[in-house]
Amino acid sequence: MTDARKAPSEPPRGLARWMEAYIDGDPASFRRIYDALAPRLTAFLTNMVRDRTAVDDLVQVTFLKGHAARDKFRTRSDHPDASVQAWYFTIARHAALDHLRSRQRSSRRAARAEAADLPAQAAGDAPADPERAHLEREQAEQDIASVRAAIEALPAGQREVLTLHKIEGLPMKEIARRLGIREGAVRVRAHRAYRALARALGVEED
Repeated sequence: MTDARKAPSEPPRGLARWMEAYIDGDPASFRRIYDALAPRLTAFLTNMVRDRTAVDDLVQVTFLKGHAARDKFRTRSDHPDASVQAWYFTIARHAALDHLRSRQRSSRRAARAEAADLPAQAAGDAPADPERAHLEREQAEQDIASVRAAIEALPAGQREVLTLHKIEGLPMKEIARRLGIREGAVRVRAHRAYRALARALGVEED
């Protein structure tokens, strides 16, 4: 039986060509990679994490980490498209495992805290503080929260470009038209936004 967590065996055609152009600075090629792999990554991560909100954020984490490390990518000459797909799925798997380990640690802390509170509750004391339970849930989502915080911390112009390009999927030319600035300025803002996110995620580019 095939493990549902494995990447699909047949990668989309053109991935290696798009990846090469993306590394050379072509944002349109990144959009092609994103459109081809995001649904596959979503299915893959759903099987691992089974939390749609976390999955959506982990997909974004995967592409952000991939962007930061894109210069380290190496294509296998015998299976170029497959090597691109495998690279992104490896990043996604590591991000998911980090998330699951964080969630497991939080669950253990919550269990220990609940066990420690049992004698007091049996004696009629007040139950565990709801605020503490809330903080522990936040701890379980720390990797996701860090990405959101990094995005929110961006300067308004960079955040706007990132949102239009990454979330709404608009090409650079359309973003430039909407904002009333030159396309080159849009690309500069996008590049600076990605670098800022890479630093915040601890994956600084060489």
